[in-house]
Amino acid sequence: MRLRRLVFTALCVFMPAAQAADYDADTSFGNAGWRRLFETGGGTQDDKGVAFARTADGGYVVVAELPGGGAAGGTGKRIGLFRVDRDGNTAGFGKVYKDAWLTSVTAMTIDAQGRIIVVGATPGPGNLNNFGVVRFNPDGSDDTSFAGDGGTSFGFDGAVNSDDAPTSVLAEADGKIVIAGSVKYTTTVSRFGVVRLNVDGSVDSTFGSIDDGHGGRSGTTDWFGDGHAAYASQIVHIDGGYFVITGTSVMSGTDTDFGARILTPDGSPWAGFAGSIEVAINYPGSGGSIYDTVTATAVASPTSVVLAGTSSSRSAAVRLIATKNGMNQYSALSVDTSFATSPNSPLANRFVGAYDKDYVQAVGVRSDGRIVLAGRYIDSSNRQFGITTRLKADGSADDSFATGGLGVIHYAPTSSGGSIGSNYTEFKGILFDQNRMVLVGSSSDSTSSANDLDVVVTRMTSDLIFFDGFEQH
Repeated sequence: MRLRRLVFTALCVFMPAAQAADYDADTSFGNAGWRRLFETGGGTQDDKGVAFARTADGGYVVVAELPGGGAAGGTGKRIGLFRVDRDGNTAGFGKVYKDAWLTSVTAMTIDAQGRIIVVGATPGPGNLNNFGVVRFNPDGSDDTSFAGDGGTSFGFDGAVNSDDAPTSVLAEADGKIVIAGSVKYTTTVSRFGVVRLNVDGSVDSTFGSIDDGHGGRSGTTDWFGDGHAAYASQIVHIDGGYFVITGTSVMSGTDTDFGARILTPDGSPWAGFAGSIEVAINYPGSGGSIYDTVTATAVASPTSVVLAGTSSSRSAAVRLIATKNGMNQYSALSVDTSFATSPNSPLANRFVGAYDKDYVQAVGVRSDGRIVLAGRYIDSSNRQFGITTRLKADGSADDSFATGGLGVIHYAPTSSGGSIGSNYTEFKGILFDQNRMVLVGSSSDSTSSANDLDVVVTRMTSDLIFFDGFEQH
């Protein structure tokens, strides 16, 4: 009954209300709270929203994965770039469609100079993939100062070729680019991989722990736990120029855990797995499995990060704290014991959501410390909805958003309008505009099918109240 009530609440985005709730679409954004984006003349193809980033004027650049690229094997994807202003308007902005010989489009960011950086997999040796990196000028044109034509690739191939899948990208203040992802050597041997590129697209030979054979280095590959296959999710900056890379660690055929590891400012891991942690969530799944998978990470403070994902198909989160050694270096990660334990969690200081088939794909931390999880929910009729869950800064359920830590269901209106809404909506990224959630993802332009996906962007209303000029929560 609770979920039924929440679905009805989500429908209220299409109807006038006396006072909007935090989770209602902000009708001043886009078209009644949503903006649907797609390739001009694309017909009924699937245009998938991947990620977005803020522009200097307060608007957004949204990156999409479009079908039909030139990569080998008929699996090619193209990059789609869309600009919207702060309120979701597209007037005055063009669109960019780029065939950069990618087999996937997985992440993006905007650097301090306004340049747009997109990563995805690209064909490499032995019919395996490498990291592909493409940089655009702020106006969406190819940045030919980057690797000569705007794009480059990097592989961790050595004695054995690897299948490299980039999952995250960071732009540093000086314009260098840090790319992280998974490096798979065999079906059971996988590590995380990190490399840094110079402003011109060349490999930064001062970064990492792998000897490049020329007196320099060419990135880092490693595990979260000794000998445990590792799959990367995201890399973030913490205090002092250190990095935390996060992902999933394979403990056995029926057990995976959240994983994280500190890298030094030069991209090296600490010896002996110092600075590394594997965190079990352990909500029980079918057949006795306990699969915990990290899909998103957000910086909560200069020394703490929130890892979010799923535990046996329920939303899950934990907060980690980085601490220093006697040399004033960040060299240890631990579970934040001040993070509340949810009623559904079998272990302390973890959050586990209330619904089965609630898949987290994005996490954000507001300026007041509240944590928002976003992703997709699959109901008993196999319809898929966007879902958001909000926690207080201490990790407990935010009852002002939804009682008992329950998720709120959202679905985008179709282009034809009406109150039924799309048959499929999911969220892949989250940002905040004055504490209002702004979400990007994909949505079917159909009330009965999961096909014909378009990119969607929406902004929710906020719980901010202004009284005599002072902001109250």
